[in-house]
Amino acid sequence: MSRPLRLGARPGLLVSVRSSAEAIEAVLGGASVVDVKEPSRGPLGCAELSVWKAVREAVPPEVPVSVALGELREWVDRSPPPAQAFAGIAFRKLGLSGMLGNDWERDWSQVRESFGPGPPWIAVAYLDADRAGAPDRRAIRDVAVSMPECAGILLDTWDKSRPAPIEPIDLAWFEPIRRTGRLIALAGGLDSTAIERLRSLCPDLFGVRGAACAEGDRGGFVERGRVRQLVEAIEVASKG
Repeated sequence: MSRPLRLGARPGLLVSVRSSAEAIEAVLGGASVVDVKEPSRGPLGCAELSVWKAVREAVPPEVPVSVALGELREWVDRSPPPAQAFAGIAFRKLGLSGMLGNDWERDWSQVRESFGPGPPWIAVAYLDADRAGAPDRRAIRDVAVSMPECAGILLDTWDKSRPAPIEPIDLAWFEPIRRTGRLIALAGGLDSTAIERLRSLCPDLFGVRGAACAEGDRGGFVERGRVRQLVEAIEVASKG
């Protein structure tokens, strides 16, 4: 198992974009990782493959690009993207909403196998699992740390109208992830204030979409100034 990227001493900022133009704004604002997704298709909405390619071509090679693939249930009976679509992609992620009560471990394993070799996977644990109909985050964590092809875990929200309820999570919860050398990312309605509040959890990445967009609207356009403010918030929090 190898990690998909190497970050510095402080957390990095992952910015989700829906176009190459947004990707350029994210990079100019100082994003550490550019993540491709289509927000109109859900919390992890899968963008068109042409967008993946356009973003990767627009972003400097040294800046990692990740892709959201939507939800596991969308791929159980569907052919995966061609292997070449993942050229230059640092990692890929897939949600587990609607899988509670199903044999999600089996389906997750089969879908990953059907995708074949490629970028490492980031396991996604929804903090509002009850709303998402997703497995408990502890169960997802325990499976993820046993997967050689899994390079990290993202704690996110399925319901984007509400901020991520991350505070109740104790630092000890992250220990199995850190012990196995995997990446930890926090997302879900985060802004500068939330970054300051959550700094003690010491993630590798803070992930944003809405806070980086015009007027804080996740359906708006990513602006470099907003991205820069978030990067500065991480720098300030890291010194605290």
